[in-house]
Amino acid sequence: MATFVHTADIHFDTPFTARFTPEQASLRRKEVMRTFQNICEAAKVADLFLVAGDLFDGRFVSPETVAFLKRCFAEMPDTQVCLVAGNHDPYPVYAKENFGENVHLFGTEMAYLDLPEKQVRVHGRSFSNQYEESTLLTPLPIKEDWCNILLIHGEVVALGGESVYNPLEKPVLEQSGVDYAALGHIHQYSGIQRLGGMYYAYPGIPEGRGFDEAGERGYLVGTIEKGAVQATWKPVAKREFVLMDLDVSACGDSLEVVDKIRTAVEDAGKENIYRICLVGTAAKDLIKVESLQEQLKEAAFSIELRDETRPAYPIESLAEENSLRGAFVKEMLSEIAQLPEEEKKMGELALSIGLDAMERGMLR
Repeated sequence: MATFVHTADIHFDTPFTARFTPEQASLRRKEVMRTFQNICEAAKVADLFLVAGDLFDGRFVSPETVAFLKRCFAEMPDTQVCLVAGNHDPYPVYAKENFGENVHLFGTEMAYLDLPEKQVRVHGRSFSNQYEESTLLTPLPIKEDWCNILLIHGEVVALGGESVYNPLEKPVLEQSGVDYAALGHIHQYSGIQRLGGMYYAYPGIPEGRGFDEAGERGYLVGTIEKGAVQATWKPVAKREFVLMDLDVSACGDSLEVVDKIRTAVEDAGKENIYRICLVGTAAKDLIKVESLQEQLKEAAFSIELRDETRPAYPIESLAEENSLRGAFVKEMLSEIAQLPEEEKKMGELALSIGLDAMERGMLR
């Protein structure tokens, strides 16, 4: 039996400048390094550290990052580190660096590395370019009676499926002869998947970079023996990207809105990065996003507000109007009164949407 840590898609040297201030962006780059260091701490007691591509975000890699990685790998001398290049950091990005005696970088042809004392063979292949439209998975020299691992960056697809990022057809993967495929490229944790007698997984990105990578982020720790893989996903991110809908219907003034946002952020964690959609109904001019964000700039690492509220209408007084709008409100209130209790909210929403349309001049 062998133990392993599996990670991928670190994306060192991501700029982060599109979303954050220069100071925040610099801090986020340091936090990615710290998170990787924490993963390395777990890998120090493992037999294998599997890094499945996109270790770097692009062809530029800072000298500080290279020095940091060499130190991390040197501090785990009893662990065999295995690297493959991905689409963001194809093989030429790595080729000029020597990361240490315990680090094996797979090249652009399928190759393998044996660990005889553990009876494990690791097969791997790197991206040579940004795009790999044909599969990199060629027939493997499987070591019978040993555990066989495939380390590769790519996209699992159905039979006949296409991808410009190394398409890995499920039937081909299943028949490859490996016990476990340690994959990179997909930034969401896939769970441990099984195809016939083999297993595969994407650990996901350890530190989210945007709201399409919201929620917990982590890596895999596991054991492998012939025909059996057990692995546990470990959350590790310093900060999470959090998507939140917040109903501000009950707020009568902007201070109440600010207080409600503050409370929600404190409950979820001030260290996180938020996109908060304000929903429900609100009085005209109550929601002023720039002003609210200015008042909340110390409430969390970052808060992005979006106003998706609907106008709050004085329904009773509108129903008394001698107008098309008044007639519409009366008719809708009559219809809503006849609805089952569980459907009344939907009726009230329809009334509000109709009034919104009239307000914008869509109905006259």
